[in-house]
Amino acid sequence: MATGYDLSNLSAYTDQLSDQLVTRAVLQPISVSQLTVRAGLTAATQAINVLDTTVDMKDYSCYYTDENQAGNQIIYSQIPLVVANKMLKQSICPNDARAYWLSSQMNPSAYQESIPFEKQITDLTVRKVAAYIENTIWAGDGSTLDGLKYQLSVDAGAIDASGLDTAWTVNNAYQNFWDMVNGLFAGAEAVAQLNDLVAYVSYKTYATLVQSLQNKAYSLVGAYKTIDNATGAPLNSFVFPGTTIQVAAIPGLRDDSGKSAVIIGSKSYAFFGCGLQDDAEKIRLFYDPSQDVIRELCAVRFGTAAVSNQFISTIA
Repeated sequence: MATGYDLSNLSAYTDQLSDQLVTRAVLQPISVSQLTVRAGLTAATQAINVLDTTVDMKDYSCYYTDENQAGNQIIYSQIPLVVANKMLKQSICPNDARAYWLSSQMNPSAYQESIPFEKQITDLTVRKVAAYIENTIWAGDGSTLDGLKYQLSVDAGAIDASGLDTAWTVNNAYQNFWDMVNGLFAGAEAVAQLNDLVAYVSYKTYATLVQSLQNKAYSLVGAYKTIDNATGAPLNSFVFPGTTIQVAAIPGLRDDSGKSAVIIGSKSYAFFGCGLQDDAEKIRLFYDPSQDVIRELCAVRFGTAAVSNQFISTIA
């Protein structure tokens, strides 16, 4: 009689945690914290309703005449948020590990309904999926999803700052940033006065901008918190001196060769949509007795959308 564990009455490791795992994978990417999140989306394309209004104040007079009301209008528009289904599937035969050191972590039974290091495997899957989502948010997937790098480009309708797209240096980054701020005021003054403005930059441009500020005698270490008090982790953002704009280093935003990709605008006009409420969205490991293998399954739904003319961008 085999002496190994009888696991037939136990659930696979991730059955109890699969919802939390996929939530971590979808909502932990750095970019998601800098976007407006719409969760629970079920349709393949979700219409994001955008409200705007024009205001023309006049000297007070009685009655609602055409002249009194001229220039005032409530404007409704929509942008499509495309949500794509993505998956990761693989099959694992536990007994393939018998010839390797992994056998030291297996039970002696000939029957194997689990694999060594399940927690580590699922945690690693979470990190890999989060990295994929981070990159896809900005670059798209090459087929179904357009990334924000295109959706917030000048070609897509953003305010044109492509004249500042040459790779930023320590000598010009400070002035380039202010030129973009001034361009946002000139092109969308109402947006420039909002309190949720974000400057999305690559890690390289982020480091260059910090050095440029230091050259201007701004001490980021003295003026800004650089470590998260709760976790001890280094922060990847700061408020640019003299503005309310949060400069955020975005790992998924890559500079084209010889250029700097910089986008400034209100996060309330940049959307990240996901499912998360669908039972099908899981990250799990489970034993499949029909094939006598361990299956790994990850299924997620996500997409992005943006109101391009509310941003200024160096991306043509």
